[in-house]
Formats: sequence, structure tokens, C-alpha cells
Amino acid sequence: MDFDSIGTATVELLLSEVTTRCGTDAAQHQWTEEEIAAAQQRHPDQADVLFHAYYLPQLTNARLCCEPLLRAHCRELLERVAAGRDTRPGTAVEVLLLTHRASRTAPLTGAGVGLFLRMWKAAALPDPYQRTAALAHYEATLADRIDRLEIDARETEQHDQRIPDPHPECTGEHLGQPVPCRYASPS
Repeated sequence: MDFDSIGTATVELLLSEVTTRCGTDAAQHQWTEEEIAAAQQRHPDQADVLFHAYYLPQLTNARLCCEPLLRAHCRELLERVAAGRDTRPGTAVEVLLLTHRASRTAPLTGAGVGLFLRMWKAAALPDPYQRTAALAHYEATLADRIDRLEIDARETEQHDQRIPDPHPECTGEHLGQPVPCRYASPS
């Protein structure tokens, strides 16, 4: 079985499955707000920090207009914010798009396909035909190479400007509602 040729076809098929659902700017803003609200539910002690991280998903070189990709990108960045982790390295979605671009230049190596499948799974993107099941093969045979590629790809997709504002301006209202916010200016 030629996993590399199967893998390259898988990259195209999986990405085409999710990129057909693109949205307007208004829809993209709505998806971002919904992901922030969901993150606030998961991390209520960080709700104010997450609210003020709204602009972080937008600080990327890729135009993420497709709902599943934008939502996965937002989720990863918001989880990093909630955990106090570095938001600059590339997200799984950014690595997916980098890998896809590479596949259009030359056939992916086995490690490249493994990286794509690993990032697909990490982003929790839909996989209705269970194409990521092949990831077990790639991980079993190429895990060290995939690890190195992931480190390099996340560094390549790093955005140094994508850091939370340590002192955002806040009136004590979020979306027109008074809220307790650690950033609110004293009245």
C-alpha cells in the first residue's frame, strides 16, 4: 500500500470537505463570538480575559473564512489564553493550511501526511469517512519525524503580534452588559 499517494489525496479530500462552508464577515464575527462564549463557559474564572482576546484569532496570515477552520482556530487560541500559554505559535489549523500549500508544490512525505492527519485530529475537525484512521500507521512508523515537522511548522506559522493585550481598556461592560472585569477602570 502506497501511503504517501493515499495521504496526498486524503489531504485534498479532507480540506475540500470543510472549506465548502464559507461565511460572510458578519458570520465569521458571529462564529468567533460563539467560540468565546463557549470558552467562557468552560473557563468561567477567565471569562473577562477571554472576552478581551476577541481579536487574537484575526491576527493570522490565513483568511479563515470557513466555519470549521475558523472555529477550530479560535478554540485553540482561546484554550491557550485560558491556560496562560503562548498564543504566538501556529495553530493546528494554520499548520493544516501550511501542509496543504506544501502539498500543492510537491507530494507530501509520509511524515508530512502524518502531520496533516495529526493536526486534523488536534483541531477536532469533522471526519465523516474516518480518513484520519490512517494516523495510527503514520504515528507508529514516523512519530519522531512528525514531531519535528510539527515544531518547525508551528514556528513557521508563528505570529509575534498575536499576544493578548496585558492592559486592555474596559469600561466594566461587555457587549453592553455590566460585568466584573479585572481590566475595568475604576469609576
